[in-house]
This record gives sequence, structure tokens and C-alpha cells, in this order.
Amino acid sequence: MVSGHGAGPSGACLPRDELSSQRFWDHMHLFAPEHFAPIQRELLHRIQQRFGLGEQFLVYDTTNYYTFIHTFNSRPSLPQRGKNKQKRTDLRQLSLALVVDEERGLPLYYRCYEGNVTDVVALSTSLQEMIGHFLPPSAAPRLTLVLDKGNVSHDNFKALLQAHFSFLAAIPAGWVRPLYQVTLKEYQPLPLPDGRRIKVYCQPNKQLGGIRGKLLVSFSPRFYRTQVHTLDLLQRKAHQQLLQLLATIQQAVERQRPRTEKAIRQEVTQLVRLDRLKDFFAFTLRLEQGKVQELSWQWDRRKKRQIKHHDLGKTVLFTDRQELEPQRMVLAYRSQAKVEEMFRISKTRRPGLWWPAYHWTDSKLSVHALYCFVALLLIRIVLLRLQERNLSIGVELLTERLRGIQEALVIYANGAAQRVITERSPEQEELFLALHLRTLAEQWGNRVINP
Repeated sequence: MVSGHGAGPSGACLPRDELSSQRFWDHMHLFAPEHFAPIQRELLHRIQQRFGLGEQFLVYDTTNYYTFIHTFNSRPSLPQRGKNKQKRTDLRQLSLALVVDEERGLPLYYRCYEGNVTDVVALSTSLQEMIGHFLPPSAAPRLTLVLDKGNVSHDNFKALLQAHFSFLAAIPAGWVRPLYQVTLKEYQPLPLPDGRRIKVYCQPNKQLGGIRGKLLVSFSPRFYRTQVHTLDLLQRKAHQQLLQLLATIQQAVERQRPRTEKAIRQEVTQLVRLDRLKDFFAFTLRLEQGKVQELSWQWDRRKKRQIKHHDLGKTVLFTDRQELEPQRMVLAYRSQAKVEEMFRISKTRRPGLWWPAYHWTDSKLSVHALYCFVALLLIRIVLLRLQERNLSIGVELLTERLRGIQEALVIYANGAAQRVITERSPEQEELFLALHLRTLAEQWGNRVINP
């Protein structure tokens, strides 16, 4: 809150209204597209100075955020209908590409773009901006971009190499289907630093889409159990939905209003569309004059067993860096969890970084994306500082405890006044000391009461 007047950099007093949130919003439309890149480059320069980023892996991924901007509001171009990752395909959305560094998970680059652009297409556009940020003419190191399989294509691999980026990417199973037929007996055990053990099968010097590199298939028992459990759950859910569909078919026949073959086939296909269910599912329809009288189906256990043994629990990685050891490839790819964590933080209602977004014009939405990116960067720096003090805490609990540290204005009987930081709980005091908040409070003229 602002009380009275504030002093500007030159010492001049500003009216209270000039420091309101409304005035901040009023100026957001002054940002032009060319203003964002210099800000990003300066932020990256400061991060490099502070944390010494050198030749390393950069983790790239994308997400999207739904909005409540009206369908027929044609003024903004960023919000568009697309495949929403939170299943809100009924709403317009914005997309966000994010790059974090592998070691610390620090956000280094972002790009806000139209919600109807696919991940594969978005990478090629983001790449043009990233060249100027990460690979200035004086840069010697060759950076490696870590990609999930939703962002990869043969054209993107070629574009990365032309831009002097290396890459490490998960690739779709369809690209290397014969590798899935290799038995686990031919895999080699690979222990990981966290104590887990996986198996890997490596093929160096392989040609893929005109690019020579190294292929690695990893098998994780934990990932396998998770996928098997998911497949079983989806099968049970689909089976229950098929039983419900069968009941509706029977009711329609009893009412002498049987449904058409086309409608039933479409509905059955929709029920078994997820996670390879259709690969071990078969159904038949009994028809009379083109109308469905009965539905029957079966699950092929042998085909399901083949899918489990050959496909589940496996991840295929491809890189143009032949010198990378299998363990290094696996660990670098698993750093995808760091960018996914940033997305989770941005989408939580507390602290509420992205939502609510009370904007509907492109300029204001772009500024909103910028300060959300800066907020993610600051949160990550705070979490790193706490890790240095062996304090592990979630973002929601962190913000809750920090909000509980309050400033009070004490007015004495003689009219004197003093600002005081109130007493803190032991957990709040840990954060107060770890984040050097005492020094900051005293710089602002507060007296700190010791707990």
C-alpha cells in the first residue's frame, strides 16, 4: 500500500495516484514488440555474471494457459483456440516457451506466442530469437538444447545444427520401431547418482533423418510399473464406459429407436483412443437394416502382453554429440523436470503468478508474460539460496510464511513513530536469516524485534 506521497529517483514527490496499480496497467500498452528482447538479453547477462553459466545443457519446453477472453473479441491475436494441456479446449489460450539451465533450473529465456501454434512449429521460431540471446558472435561454447519428443522433428534437428546448437532429444517410438524389439537381455545396467538403476541399449554413429548421432534406449522399471498401472486403469475405465454404451444401445432397441452404425463406431473409437488401448481391442456390431442391435467386444491379452514387454518403460534419446556417455545423456534428459516444475509453479493459484491475468490486449498480455517470467526467476533464486542453507520448502508454504512476517507502525505517546518488524515463528526466522531480510528491513528504516 502507498500512503501519502512517494519520492522519485530525483527526490521529487509523486502524487499517490501515479503509484497506483491502475497507472502501472495504463503504461503497459507502451511496450512494443522490440522492447522485450533487450530486456531478456540484459537479464541473461546478469544471470551469467551472477552464476557463471558456461558450456552446458539448456532445457527447453512449452506450455499454455487458458484465458476467458471472448471468442468473438478480434482485437488480440495471441489468444487462440488450440490443444490445451489442462483440457480446456473450449477456451482461447496463450502459449509459452521456456528455457532453464540444467544445473540450477534458472529460467533463462521465454517467448509468449499464439495459442494455436503447435510445439514443433514454435521451436523453429523460438530458435531464431534464442540465437541472439545465447549465441552472440563472440560466444565460443556450443550449447546443447534438451527437448521432449513433442518438440522434435527432422527439420528442427537440422535447424538446430545450422544455428550452431547441439541437441539431446527424446524421439517418438515410430521413428525407431525396430529398437523396441531388442530384448532386455541385450541392455546394460546403468546406476544413477540417486541410487536408482535402469538399463540402457546404445547405438552410436547412427543416421536419423540425415543427421548422424547417438541413439540410446533406456528402460526404467519404475517408469514401466507406472505405465502398466496407467494402462490397466484406462482399460478398466473404458470397459465400464462400454458397458454403459451397451445399456444405452439396448434401451434404444427397446424403444424401437436403434442407433446408427456410424454413430456407435465413432463413440467406441473415442472410448478406446488413449494409450494404445485400440491396439489390443476389437469389437463387433450386430445390425439390422443398418441399425445397431447389439455390441460385443474383447480385449486381446496376448497383444497387451506384447505391448507391455516391448514398448512400456522405455525412452529413446538421440543426440548429435557422439562423445556423451549414457549416464550423462540420461541425467541431462531428466532435467526436463526442472522446467516442468517452473510450469507447475506458474499455474498454481498460490502464489498465483500467471492467474489471474486481467488483460485482453496483446501488449498487456506480453507484459504480463514478462513479469511472470521475472517472478519465476526470482522464485528460483530464492529456492537456490534456501537450498544453500539446507532448507527445503515448497513455494506455497514459502510464500505463506513470508506473508506472515509483518511490519507494524508503532506510535508513542509523545507522538514519535517507528516502523517495526514483528516477532516471527522459528520457521519464519529461518527464512528471515537465510534470505538476509534483516539487512533489507533495516535499510528501509525498520527496527527488527528478535524472536
